[in-house]
Amino acid sequence: MTVREALSERHSVRRYADTPLPEETVMDLLWAANGISRENGRRTAPSAVNAQDILLYVCREDGVYRYDPVAASLELVTRTDIRPMMEAHNHFIYTVPLTILLVSDQTRFEPRPNNRNRDFAFMDAGMVSENISLYCTSLGLGTVCCAPPMDLDAIRAALGLTGQQIPVLYHPVGYPAE
Repeated sequence: MTVREALSERHSVRRYADTPLPEETVMDLLWAANGISRENGRRTAPSAVNAQDILLYVCREDGVYRYDPVAASLELVTRTDIRPMMEAHNHFIYTVPLTILLVSDQTRFEPRPNNRNRDFAFMDAGMVSENISLYCTSLGLGTVCCAPPMDLDAIRAALGLTGQQIPVLYHPVGYPAE
């Protein structure tokens, strides 16, 4: 599929088949989202002032894993299922094989006035989000960008995040229901 075709075909999916994703597909998706694409450490997604602040967490029923872009691997963070802390009205996150949580690490920015770094975080999350959407479309997977109210304190506690690490949005990912 060309980029033009992926842009044309991209759409939000909220109904998913009960089919697991191959681990290779998951790892390729995470690389496409915000992996290291060049020898100089640059990423697949652009980042404001090259802060590379977006951290990716794979949330499943069996726990949460953090994507390490350098090793291109997943590291277990907790065996806690944090999806109830994110779901709000999006009950479909329980029917997908995984949900990718995007977290901005504000410590990666130099101090700026007027909450500018928080603006950069939302911009960076949007760029990673688009990579997820386009990659899913190109493989015939479904996703939707979700940013409803999340229980930020509970998520931070479960993942061991600091007050400078902001959960921004999440993407359920799976095969669309027929």
